[in-house]
Amino acid sequence: MHSDKTHGIDAVIAWVDGSDPEHQAKLHRCLKPAAKASTTRYADRGEIYYCIASILKYASFINRIWIVTDAQRPQFLDEFARAGLCSPDFIQVVDHTELFGEHADVLPTFAARSIEAMLWRLPGLSEHFVYFNDDFFVNRMMRPDEWFVDGRPVLRGVRTRPERWLFRTHARRILGGLNVIKPRSFRQATYARAQEFGARCAGVTGRFMLAGHHPHPLRRSVQEAFYTSHPELLRKQIGYRFRDIGQFSPVSLANHLEITLHGGTFARPPREVYARPGSRNLGGRLTAGIGSESPLFGCIQSMDKFDAETLGLVRRLMRRKWGDFMPATIRLVGEEGAVA
Repeated sequence: MHSDKTHGIDAVIAWVDGSDPEHQAKLHRCLKPAAKASTTRYADRGEIYYCIASILKYASFINRIWIVTDAQRPQFLDEFARAGLCSPDFIQVVDHTELFGEHADVLPTFAARSIEAMLWRLPGLSEHFVYFNDDFFVNRMMRPDEWFVDGRPVLRGVRTRPERWLFRTHARRILGGLNVIKPRSFRQATYARAQEFGARCAGVTGRFMLAGHHPHPLRRSVQEAFYTSHPELLRKQIGYRFRDIGQFSPVSLANHLEITLHGGTFARPPREVYARPGSRNLGGRLTAGIGSESPLFGCIQSMDKFDAETLGLVRRLMRRKWGDFMPATIRLVGEEGAVA
């Protein structure tokens, strides 16, 4: 399945354009009657272009960028090569059908955790790669050893207690049983619960590492060995078309396999720019964070829910930060209707 290209570090970006009519048709065909899906989870406001530009500027050692999509392609992707910012084969688009292969019967999928569990199957993917959501970006100059040291990923996170150890968990169960709160309110497929589940799949039943919203360095061989040995678990994971509490975080699983099997340790969480609608002093935080080169990474969630003023601010900040690494067409994103 894989070529023998194991040198260097690749970047993998998961991307979807939720405004695409064909994507919307697939989504609604797969939804159960009366069910709804969060549109912001699939919305696109050109974030991927900022992500790519940040890699080109601040992580120039990256060997190749892979974009994982479902029968889509970012509209202005080829502009990077046309502008001479990268070689024509530097950015590769891989469809879900190629990624899932013999498991294509579970497609289409709208669950990021299903897709993340299959990234190691990318044909030609380097042994060492960094996984990005399309709303992540690199905020300052990086060195390879800030992602991998002696061939092992640098694990960043905080040591935390399992949810079942927390007082609030027991309180919620009691209040749910008394109908004071909805019993299902603690049955959501949250970010932390999926990471705890991933740790358990790797054999960690006590305190675990909770990783933040930032790029994650991973090793292909570690995941390949695990999933090859646990085909039933993989099949169950990818069988969900939408995010579900029955899914684990593949990133957390990989992190804890590094800890349990390969002696990996974790470092303090990186300083990062993290913003989403409703964040306090959003404009000020974005200006200070993106304008500085102290935070290592950034994540701006749900840009489609920003008001026009904040969205304009984000785009001005991004152009100021990475303008020299954006083709002219992309620098105009949002100004002339280039991207809805």
